[in-house]
Amino acid sequence: MKKLFTSALLALVLSINVYAQEKTYFDENWEKTTQDNMEYYRETTPKGKLTLIKDYYKDGKLQMEGLASDTTPNSEVFDGKVTWYTPEGKVLNFATYSNGQQVGPAQTYDMNGRLTEDLVYKADGNFSGKMFSYKDAEDGMDFNILIEYENSAPVKTTVYDGDIKGIRNETITDKDSSTETKYYGEKGRYLGSNTTSGSGENMVVDYYSSPMRISKIEKYRKDGSVKEGVIYSKSGKILQEQKMNKKDGYKTTYDESGKKIGHLVYQYDKENDIYNPMDGDDYHLAYEYSQISSIDTYEKGSKVISKYFDEDKKLSSEQFLKDDVIQEIKYYSPDGKLKSTLTYKDGIPYNGTTYEGFNETIYKEGIIVNIKNFFEGANTKLSFEKKLNAKQTGYDATVYDPKGTILYTFTQPISEDGEDYSFTAQITQYVKGKPANKSSVKAGVIQSGKIRIKTWDGAKELERSGKWILLKLYNMDGKLIQETKTLADAQEENASAENQTLISEDNLYHLFD
Repeated sequence: MKKLFTSALLALVLSINVYAQEKTYFDENWEKTTQDNMEYYRETTPKGKLTLIKDYYKDGKLQMEGLASDTTPNSEVFDGKVTWYTPEGKVLNFATYSNGQQVGPAQTYDMNGRLTEDLVYKADGNFSGKMFSYKDAEDGMDFNILIEYENSAPVKTTVYDGDIKGIRNETITDKDSSTETKYYGEKGRYLGSNTTSGSGENMVVDYYSSPMRISKIEKYRKDGSVKEGVIYSKSGKILQEQKMNKKDGYKTTYDESGKKIGHLVYQYDKENDIYNPMDGDDYHLAYEYSQISSIDTYEKGSKVISKYFDEDKKLSSEQFLKDDVIQEIKYYSPDGKLKSTLTYKDGIPYNGTTYEGFNETIYKEGIIVNIKNFFEGANTKLSFEKKLNAKQTGYDATVYDPKGTILYTFTQPISEDGEDYSFTAQITQYVKGKPANKSSVKAGVIQSGKIRIKTWDGAKELERSGKWILLKLYNMDGKLIQETKTLADAQEENASAENQTLISEDNLYHLFD
């Protein structure tokens, strides 16, 4: 009896040793740590020739499980199926291994539990299967996308909405990398295709998103010219249709109610193989075709009026032309009132004010007498202003910061007002609204004085000392990172935009804010 008891006890002890679990603690970077500092922990249990690894989140929920022949953290040699889980307990992904090499099925899911990868790996490292992207994912996709792979190469891409057999387009890629894109409309109705082989007539279809709807269909001839096209609104109404025949063509525009608002007639120029607009109104649509951006009016083959509209659909300007040359531009304020009129002479602005973006330029008898630039924003504040002096020999300029404090003033002769590297001026720099540094610049090279200028990555300070130019570079924190000394004559010979010692007019306009 005593011998039998001893044998049973020994068997129990051996059993406990064989199945004993080991626990290891890891920090957020999966580096070993103490229990007090751990974010994950691992339990390992022998399973025959392999070891079962179970990793847990700090709260005790399973993070990963799988068999391995080597359990070294970050260098595991897995064997069989290995599964990873989200903190909520959902399967994040699984993979299949053979002696550490990924071979066999693998799947990955997003945080909503949707399949994003469904692949099968081969021993040579290639894979086949499917990858999914979803329109409501964090990366902001407009549509759902399915990509099918063979030997790690995409062979078919499907862009779709809710139903993969419904409205969609499919791009098929062959072994020679030639593609064919097939387009489908509502309820999966086949519309046509586009091939890169150039073997015949093609079609291109664009879609709105959320929900997926056809926005534009264009059909092309074998030579690549447009045969016909239709633009639809999001509600499915025709906004514009275009057809090009052998001798002529037309483009007709409609509003959302279906009322015709514009019609343009084209004439085919056989010699140049182009369609020239002849008579009527050419409407240009923007912002997903939801509004009119401009209207060009043609008479007997010449453009006579161009109207431009802002984002609020208000008329912003009108150009009047003769023989395709601008004669006059009228600018309007948002309330519809005439803001200014700019007249042209010999195709050049002559009298009046022009508005381009945040710039306002005043012309008098063909000469620019005033330029104003404003900071972007609802409360327009002056960024800089240049005025022609009384003798009309040069410009006096003032540069401001967004708070309205003066940064620089400079005088600039007209004869040198050209390219950036030809900038010539007498400059006064202000600090806290008071004059601080004065400098003289010729053709972009400092001749006397000192100036500090903002750059993309900090600032540069230039000072003239006899025949030398002293350059100091500062980082964004204002720390000095480089100090050099170069001959001024050498800079004049190397008057390129990349030269750090050169000063341009744009440098003063704090374009780096």
